[in-house]
Amino acid sequence: MNVVGAIQRLMGFLGFDDDAEEEPLEEGEERRRAPILRLHTARQLEIVVLQPRTFDDARTAAEYLKGRRPIVVNLREADREVAQRIVDFLCGVDYALDGHLQRVAEDIFLFTPSHVVISAERSRSFHADSPTFPVS
Repeated sequence: MNVVGAIQRLMGFLGFDDDAEEEPLEEGEERRRAPILRLHTARQLEIVVLQPRTFDDARTAAEYLKGRRPIVVNLREADREVAQRIVDFLCGVDYALDGHLQRVAEDIFLFTPSHVVISAERSRSFHADSPTFPVS
């Protein structure tokens, strides 16, 4: 089997054959074109960094997740109770979207949508007595 010939036949079938002789059209007949196939190109991935201070700011973070964009949430400036509510809310949003969660550091979390997988090694353990949230 000739590989070059097979590739040329495939290109012709897909409508990319420049050498193909065109058959004359009969009256009232339209020429059909091969369907255009859209190849997925690599889109630059953007990670949004947020520092919510109020629970209302969590809605903005949820909108980014719904838009399939990963977010890093820095809660160091937020009040403890508000920060816990924000984490709970975003965990619920992330769960509903089949996303992923990773605690990056004390009070800093990475939330990703389902198409972004987090791969991380545990390089250090967080202190059990630290006042951080119990999310791993």
